[in-house]
Amino acid sequence: MASVDVVVAGAGLSGLVAAIELAERGARVEVIARGYAATHWTAGSFDIAAPDRAETSAEGLEALAARRGHPYALLVESVPPSLARLRAILAEEGLWFEGTLDDLLRPVPTAIGGTRRAAILPAGQAAALPPWQADERLVACAPARFKDFWPAAVAASLARPTVWGSAGEPVRRPDAVDAVSVELPGLANRRNLNALDLARFFDEPAWRLEAFGRIAAAVGPLARRGPVRIGFPAVLGIAEHAAVLDDAARLLPGPIFEIPLVPPSIPGIRLFRALRAALRRRGGGLMVGEPIVRIDVDGRLVTRVAASAAVRERRLRTGALVLATGGIAGGGLVGHADGRLEEPLLGLQVEAPPADAWLAEDPSDPAGHPLEAAGIRTDRAMRPVDRRGKVVFDNVAIVGSLLAGQRYLAERCGDGVAVASGARAAVTLGEARAATTDRDDAAHAGGVRPRRASRKTA
Repeated sequence: MASVDVVVAGAGLSGLVAAIELAERGARVEVIARGYAATHWTAGSFDIAAPDRAETSAEGLEALAARRGHPYALLVESVPPSLARLRAILAEEGLWFEGTLDDLLRPVPTAIGGTRRAAILPAGQAAALPPWQADERLVACAPARFKDFWPAAVAASLARPTVWGSAGEPVRRPDAVDAVSVELPGLANRRNLNALDLARFFDEPAWRLEAFGRIAAAVGPLARRGPVRIGFPAVLGIAEHAAVLDDAARLLPGPIFEIPLVPPSIPGIRLFRALRAALRRRGGGLMVGEPIVRIDVDGRLVTRVAASAAVRERRLRTGALVLATGGIAGGGLVGHADGRLEEPLLGLQVEAPPADAWLAEDPSDPAGHPLEAAGIRTDRAMRPVDRRGKVVFDNVAIVGSLLAGQRYLAERCGDGVAVASGARAAVTLGEARAATTDRDDAAHAGGVRPRRASRKTA
């Protein structure tokens, strides 16, 4: 049976951050996931905190940290350094982000013609952040017949002042919003264009040069009236994204920014690929498509993990487990008809509203869905605790949206919680592993055989 120092269950942002940091500390790490996680669903940006009335992410972070039971009450001091560390790791892999925790949360366009507040965006989306100038136009531009982005509908919606902020708020918005459809090279007979297809086309240098030439010709008449910014579907390459952005800056008559689409998210796929590359560069392993089917425990220690692998069962002896399986949306929590919410891998206690409060009376309630805050409670080391606050497992860490007390949709805090909790888990499990190694080395040096339990700790 193979052995690792840490198994990470889940390949989302929190799990991959934990795995990278543990591997950086010298741990043998294996990430096991049923499938791709929220990186492939979301915009590929970093939502740290954007509750109502917060003007910056830092302000939102402090407000959420003051709420009793919110994960940020435990993690607030970890957010800035863990985010800075992650951005440096991603930059090494060629994926850059712009914006800071102290920058204003600004409205950036969405693919349904609305806006969302953001401050930290990947380079491909960052041109949406600067304030709009008095004579500046927004051009909603898309490939002809692309069904995931309708520029005329997007432009008509973004032309409404209320989309950019509430009445009376001093929010700058474009002077005008225009729609442009472009016939891109070789696609005239394609009727089912999707984002992945288009992103792969943009990865091809000759094709994208011709494509940008056609986009420039279509947008040029509007650019001659004054400065423009081009909002384009988020399909500007996958493997060659940085080169695509360089060509766009050189060939187009104004800055271009990507507008994220429905899943699968191309910016999210870029983020996942950069994280995967960073993990492998540090010696970590990753297996997607192998769901964990059994976890063996010895008292308060996880000792083995078994995953379903095609026609066989793959077993790993492990010194620790990071549970990054997500909340209800990710399958980390399972609801039953009798009103129970279950954490299926370890049977951990779930904090959740009673069954008769699972469904909101108002689907548009700004407070969010009641079940959104369901999850697992932990101590400061991210170890799961029971209702009395007693640690249940000494070598298990809970991270990401599985943590109780957050409204990650309404509060826009999911990425910050994921990054900070993943980093915190790596620190605590890494320190425990180092302490165990030191004890074992000392025991061997003194001629004493280390106890079996010591070898199982993280």
